Amino acid sequence: MVGQVFAIVAGSDPVTKFILVAIALLSIGSWAVAVSKIREFRTILNSSKIFMDALRTTGRPPGGDFWNRNDEIGPLARMYAEAGRFLQRRRERGVTAPLTPEEVSSLTSALEREAGEDLARRERNIGFLATVTSVSPLLGLLGTVWGILTSFIGMKEMGVADLSAVGAGIAAALTTTVAGLLAAIPANVFHNFVVGKINFLAGDMDRFLSELVDVCRRGSLE
Repeated sequence: MVGQVFAIVAGSDPVTKFILVAIALLSIGSWAVAVSKIREFRTILNSSKIFMDALRTTGRPPGGDFWNRNDEIGPLARMYAEAGRFLQRRRERGVTAPLTPEEVSSLTSALEREAGEDLARRERNIGFLATVTSVSPLLGLLGTVWGILTSFIGMKEMGVADLSAVGAGIAAALTTTVAGLLAAIPANVFHNFVVGKINFLAGDMDRFLSELVDVCRRGSLE
């Protein structure tokens, strides 16, 4: 069966082949983005777990080895570091009293900015998955319509009304629809998976931000 499909595709017209190649490239790109994002979130969530476990167990962040992995420490650790820098600048000015409402607002804005920048990095290339989800079936439909159109034109030119004469052309045309769906379905699954992970991470960051601001009201992370 698979061999027959490949044989039909090999004998198809250039337009059909071009559409199939375009769908294949979109599919390869979506798989590359998906694998990259899955690895990225695995690293981030694992690092965030290490950070929060240390913080809940000892009341202190992990050691220097953890912080040296700049790209792997996770958004919660970066928010913690931003809060630490905020309080350090405050101590350098000789201020030790609890945070004023204005300082709380300033700290909250800084942490929200840090969280927003991190989420923006996580959302990078997600739009490509959505594009593949919507474009691939349309390309497949275009290839099918084109193939059927050229088949009927061929029937007219040959002066016959026998589908067996153009069956191979119609079969090749239908393969573009199948290819479009095979590219779109995984891309849609990956897109929903990544969006779910982003929403989960955003919820964690929002809760941690509130807790962190409450702790910092005392003017210290200790």
